[in-house]
Order: sequence, then structure tokens, then C-alpha cells
Amino acid sequence: MRPFLSLATALSVAILPCLSAEAAQREPFETVKGWEVERTVGDKSANPCLMTHTYEDKDDNNAMNAVVFALAGDRATLVLAYQGWDFDKDEAVKVPFFLDKKAIKFKANWTGDGKTLRAQFPDALVPDLLAAKTVILRFENGEADFRIPNFAAGYEALRRCDAAPPKSAAQSAIGAAVASPTPALPSQGRIATYAVGLVIQRVLKDCDVSSTGRQRAGVESRIAALQPDMAPVEATVRGELQKKGFSCPPADKEAEFQEAMRRFVELSPDAFAAAMEKQVETEKSAEAAPKP
Repeated sequence: MRPFLSLATALSVAILPCLSAEAAQREPFETVKGWEVERTVGDKSANPCLMTHTYEDKDDNNAMNAVVFALAGDRATLVLAYQGWDFDKDEAVKVPFFLDKKAIKFKANWTGDGKTLRAQFPDALVPDLLAAKTVILRFENGEADFRIPNFAAGYEALRRCDAAPPKSAAQSAIGAAVASPTPALPSQGRIATYAVGLVIQRVLKDCDVSSTGRQRAGVESRIAALQPDMAPVEATVRGELQKKGFSCPPADKEAEFQEAMRRFVELSPDAFAAAMEKQVETEKSAEAAPKP
């Protein structure tokens, strides 16, 4: 098992592309009945928008679930995210697909990546989605179900978004200025440091690990110092961390967690980011080395 800091580093590195893409390229269009509809800035295709429903499953220890839907010409893309999954990148997954109790016969190639599965279908699937309340994947060891309440309302908003004319560069600039007086994004290193700090904060809150009042205060102080710079990406950072999932470090990794916490508190954000980057490079070199 990899050390805690290594795991946290890998997590932060994994979400950085998502943070950059979402913060820099998407803008909210409408939120309706639990669905968030966003438009990709600069996308001139007929379908520049997507809709997302995210929720905690109280029947599954409050595990995070998400459903993302978008159109692309005569195709429909469906992405399902579940905190408990751990697929290899681009892993091919064959699994029966149901909407409520109705088996869907459209041929689809599901592709896994960490906590997500994605697939494309003919847009003829839309009427079935409009009538359904639950998406179900039936694995050999059980079912994975995803709630899609008020899908029809979200879909109507998605179509409005796709049909709306794109904002001009001036309108986008004005909107960004109104939304955030300082829209410049923090560096990727500081975003990574903040993401790891949130993981450490969650461990201290929810897990059985040793810590002193001084350590906890140090973590909170460091996070508080970083938060003003994180305003443009705060919601996205937390959302991506939720999608990637959370688990407590096992007892035999207590020392690694303590070292990660010490570095986070004692090092400056930039120094901590540099240490993470160095560790990632060291691990890549070790993985690439010939096995004896």
C-alpha cells in the first residue's frame, strides 16, 4: 500500500486537470430541481452543454454519487460516478444496464476511470431516461443504482442551454468580473496543497488517528490562510474530492499520515507543493525501473 502522502498527492494530481478545465472553461447556465446545467465556454458545436446531478446516498454510508448527461449530435453521453468504485484508467466494463426495471438493449461500451463509468448511446435513449427515476447497472456481485429525479426538468434546461446563443467575449468578461473581482486562478501547486490539506482535515475529523490540539490548530490555520486564494476554485476542489471518494488511512499507515500532516503545517504551500511534485517524480522513476 502506498504511503498516505503519496496517496494524497496522487489524488490532488488527478483532480488538477478537472479543476483547470472546469474553472476556466465552463460557466453555469441554470440550476433546476437538483440538476446543474453548464455551458463549455468557446464550444461552438450544437451541444456545448451538460447536466449534472450529485447527491449523498444515505443508504450507503452517505457515499457520493453523480450522474452527468450530455448530447452530441445524434448521440447521448452518460457518466456515472460512485465513491466506492476504483476502476483502472480506460478499463472496459461490460455490465447490463437498466432504467428502473426496463432492460436497455442499446449496445454500449462502458469505460471506467477511477470513480467513474461513461458510455455513449443513440439519442433514442432519451425518452426512456425521461420516464425513469433510477439508472441501474447490474454487476455480478450486486447492483449499482443512481437516482435521476426530475430528469425531464434537467433535460429541458439542457436543451435551452444548447439552443442559447453563446456569450460574446465581452459578456463573458463582464460576467467573470461580476462573479469574482479577482478571477485569476491560483497556481496548480497551491491548488494541490489545498486539496491535500482538505483530505488531512477530513481525516482528523472522521478517522481514528492520533493528533494534538496544536496539530489540529496548525492544519486549520494553514487551510484558512489558503482559502482566500482558492475562492475561484473552492467549489470545484471540494466537488472533485467528493467524486474521487474518501477513506481513512489504515492503522499501519499512521506514521505516514503524521509525516504528511507535519509537512503540511510546517512547510510553506509552495514548498509543500514542490515536495509533492518531487515525490511523484521519484515514484514514477521507481515504477519505470526494470524489475529484478
